[in-house]
Amino acid sequence: MKKTALPSLFALHIAVFLFGAAGVLGKLLAVSALLLVFGRTLFAALCLLLVLAYQRQLHFRDVSKSIVACGLLLAIHWLTFFASLNFAPVAFGLMGFASFPLFVALLEPWFFKEARKAHDAWAALFVVIGMVVMVSATSWGDGAVYALGLGILSGFSFALLAMMNRWQGAQMPPFKQACLQNGVATILLLPFVLVTGDLVGKSMQTWSGLILLGVVFTALSHGLFMFSLSKLSTSFASIMTSLEPVYGMLLAYLLLQETPGMHELSGAFIILAATAYASYQHQQH
Repeated sequence: MKKTALPSLFALHIAVFLFGAAGVLGKLLAVSALLLVFGRTLFAALCLLLVLAYQRQLHFRDVSKSIVACGLLLAIHWLTFFASLNFAPVAFGLMGFASFPLFVALLEPWFFKEARKAHDAWAALFVVIGMVVMVSATSWGDGAVYALGLGILSGFSFALLAMMNRWQGAQMPPFKQACLQNGVATILLLPFVLVTGDLVGKSMQTWSGLILLGVVFTALSHGLFMFSLSKLSTSFASIMTSLEPVYGMLLAYLLLQETPGMHELSGAFIILAATAYASYQHQQH
């Protein structure tokens, strides 16, 4: 891996850590998936809007059809993932989302007309195996099937979003992309939030949590992830993103006193090994 890619790799790991922390914070807030996603996109967009306005970089002509499509994919990705948490333990949604690297490994070569990389496909496969091991000791039911299905849809939509972000990365600064995409997602979700009445009766503590979720765990993480795609392939970034449940499990242990069992630890080890293998292969190439 070239030295010029090291800042992108560092930014990617910070983004993934913040992704994992967002799940823990979302669980602590205990609000609907719709309000959770609306709040994080709203405050992320407002935060980035202030930054871009100060830098005089934001122009409404930048809102293209591809930006609108990315905003829609972003909303679908987060809604399906957080909705999956309503049907079963977090692990099932995460296992579905772990299909994300596989989707990228299959679609990215076709999308960008690039040669397929066998080591990325193998690493993606072992990420999925690691997630299966993590949830293998959990009892299955109808709720688990729904959660898994929503998780897979979340992974597929995020794979499409990541590839579109890589394509747009050569045309637009990452934080401008993040601002516009979160803004579009907010506008798309607003009618549903108004109809359901989710905005009514929320405490100051809840709004403070949503602001924190939007500014730090969405605006910053989203921008850093897009920045990483300027130097790293989507396949490699997707494999590194599979560390999200590992970081999330560590934070859940520290903050929520959720102690992982042997299956969770074994699955986490497989995921860590897969990401280490992918990193080594990219250093060699």
